[in-house]
Amino acid sequence: MRTNLSLLLLLTPLLMWAQNDSDSSISKETGYFNYTSLGSLIGSKNDDKTYITSLLMEHNYQFNKTIAAGIVTGVEWLDVTVLPLGPNLKVFFPNRNASGFFWGTSGGYAIALEDMEFWDYEIIDTKGGAFFNTEFGYIFRSNQNFNFFLAAGYRYHEFEFTRKDWRLNEVERKTSYNRFSIRIGVRVF
Repeated sequence: MRTNLSLLLLLTPLLMWAQNDSDSSISKETGYFNYTSLGSLIGSKNDDKTYITSLLMEHNYQFNKTIAAGIVTGVEWLDVTVLPLGPNLKVFFPNRNASGFFWGTSGGYAIALEDMEFWDYEIIDTKGGAFFNTEFGYIFRSNQNFNFFLAAGYRYHEFEFTRKDWRLNEVERKTSYNRFSIRIGVRVF
């Protein structure tokens, strides 16, 4: 959490600079946009990991001023490292300054990149599972071919694992996460 907070504090001057009101803003309304962000998935204090680091990259095609669709991928460090992969959709509410609010949603499958460790049990197989994300954010205007953005929302993740049990041969378990999501990132066009 300290790392994420430090990153936010370091980038705050850049975010303020991005709100500059000069009329020379580069404003692209259609085409390919890349959203790369670093964030935190925040759970309750009763969770083993209250803060989970999330690195996401979205590849979107913006059809007009208000709609964009594409694919999201990244790496997230839950109890196991997962690679989320799936479609996403963004709806923009632009204002005259080329800054504005947006709503985004994505879903798909999170692929487990390693086997889970669960106390002293022997884990035979770790499978991925579904994920769903919805968020609201704000894109800050810039005079370059990139914009900074902040987003907050809800993230649901699940994955399954099979463990060996001395009484039963194998036991399948499903773990799910309901988390508050905060992200800071860059939109490149």
